[in-house]
Parts: sequence; C-alpha cells; structure tokens
Amino acid sequence: MSLQAALPAKSPFFPRTTIDAMLADLPTAHRAPPIGRRGVQQQGFGQPRNAQRGLRLRFVYFPGAADNERYSAYHQHLVSAEVLFGRVLAAHSAGLRPIAPALDYAAEARALVRPPRALFHASTLEHRRWYDGDGSARAEPLTREALAAQLVADGLSIEDARHRAAHRSHALPAVDQAWLIDRRKTLLDQRPLNQAEFHTLVDAIEGAYRTPAGATQQVVHANRRIALRVAAMLGSMLDEFVTSPFKVAELGHAFNEIHLAHLRRGIESSRQAESDSGVLLAGPKAWFAAKAARMRAEHQIGLAMSPGTFPAIRLSAYPVVAVVGGKLRTFLDGWRRGRDRSRTADIAPLFAAFG
Repeated sequence: MSLQAALPAKSPFFPRTTIDAMLADLPTAHRAPPIGRRGVQQQGFGQPRNAQRGLRLRFVYFPGAADNERYSAYHQHLVSAEVLFGRVLAAHSAGLRPIAPALDYAAEARALVRPPRALFHASTLEHRRWYDGDGSARAEPLTREALAAQLVADGLSIEDARHRAAHRSHALPAVDQAWLIDRRKTLLDQRPLNQAEFHTLVDAIEGAYRTPAGATQQVVHANRRIALRVAAMLGSMLDEFVTSPFKVAELGHAFNEIHLAHLRRGIESSRQAESDSGVLLAGPKAWFAAKAARMRAEHQIGLAMSPGTFPAIRLSAYPVVAVVGGKLRTFLDGWRRGRDRSRTADIAPLFAAFG
C-alpha cells in the first residue's frame, strides 16, 4: 500500500496559500532556494528560476558571529530549525504527512528491516508477519490489519485477532507502515519528520525563542515572533491530537490554540463532506467515509478537551468513595458530591475557558 492510498494527498485544512500567508509578514520573509542551493539557480535580475517557489523560514542572525563564540550555540538552534522546518514545508507541498510524532526509528526498523528466519519459531506471529507459510520472505511485512485478517481466517474472533496482532507482534497499522516505507524512499530535503526529528525541531524552536544574554532587542523581538509563528504552524499541520511538546509556556499556548482550531475545522469539513455525499447521492461508501472522518475528528477533539490534557488544573482535594446506607457515595472535602453547588460553580469557569 502506498502512502497516497493510505492518507489524503494533501491536507484540505492547511493549503500552501495559508502557509505562505503565515510566513509572508515575518521580518525575514523572502523567497529563496533551500540552504546549500542559494546562488545556483538564479537568472535575470537575481530572481529564482522557479517563480512559484514558496516562502521559507528564516531567522535573524547576529553579525560577526564567527568571531564571537557566545552566539555559536544559539545560531546552531536557528540553523536546525530552518532546515527541519524546511523539510516539513517541502513534505507538505509534496502531498506527504509532514510529521508523525508517534513513530520513531525503532518503528521504522520494524517496518523495513527483515529479521533472520531462524530468529523466530515458525508458529510465532512475528515469523508469520515476515514470512509465508512455506518460509519464503514477504516483500513487505504484514500490517496489523492484514495479520488480524489471517488470524480471523484461522478461526479466532475479530476481537481476539485484533488484540493478538496489536500486542503479540510488532505489526504496525497500515497507515503508519505505508508512511514509514514512503518516508525512506523520499529525498532528504522533502523527507517527513519522525518522532526524534520532531523533538529536535521543537528543541531548536525553543532555543531560538530563548535569545542569549546581551542580544539586541530587535533580534530578540524578531526571532521570538518567528518562533511563535512556527509553533502555531506546527499545530495546524497535525491532523491528530498531540499534546504540546513545548516547555516554553508562550510556545505551548500558540501551538495548542491553533492545533485545537485546526481539529475543529476538520470536524466542520467532514460534516460538510458527509452532507454533500448524501445530497449528491455519491453512494454509501462516500457517506460512510465522510461519517468515519467526522467521528475520528470528534474523537480527537474529545482527547484535546479532556481534563488530563491540562496538567495545570489540579484538584485541591481527592474524592473518597464510601458505602453509606447500602449505596456508593462520593465525598469531596467531607461533602457529598452534588450537594454543594457553589463548588461546581467555582470550577465550571475553568473548563469553560477552554471551550
């Protein structure tokens, strides 16, 4: 299965025009070829040969930094952020899912590196994932769905088959495995980011936001503005809920605000597609696909709005459950739950602020 068959070719909620609009008003906005190619694709009056080239991320550097080691570590953060975010933009423009925060190098090895045949017994699911019944190697390992389907054919129930495929093998979901395989085939300057590279980008953005001591206010203001915008753009490129990876509060707020708005736009877009598929009589498959997309987007919103998402909120007291009069009762600070309405009225605005 190719990535294009497993995932939408391009995100319908974050087009290239929106990316250019978010980059166009930054202090360093200009159209330029990637790092390492500057000055080699110029013609005429210094204009790029490809006039449709999108805007690229650029930070503000300190002049004469080569003679001042104080800024070397800071400039390293800037370069890392530019290169990695450039890969995110290039992957998005190429129609790839630009970031997979849950997939690491170990998952890539499980999808691409075939273990020796003698490493597993022939009856194990891991052997079955990589080899046919006659012992011949598969071109690609079985996905979690394909392995579960084979177990169902052997007589297991759907629930048992799915549980065994998920917990007794290293099989990956079809979408994730297709993404990892296509990622390995993609050129480096367009290659999407896995978990480790995503966290490296996050650390670089935080390093750009934390300007070094003695920096001029113009540089501080410009680079912090750029870092905030990049954090917000990352939130708009993730179609599944991801808790903010930023330790800096300002960057985390920018990420969460745009990420939640992006997920809500996904719900509205799915509802519209669901409505259109019914009106235009596109068929039951289109309607069910739109409905599944809407339910998935609503599930992501539910994860985003769950109380566990906001670790800053803590109960001042722990509930106590006891049997009173033959019934289970919940007490909080000595009060039975539901009796004291004033406490609920005090807590409700905290959650309403996130809705």
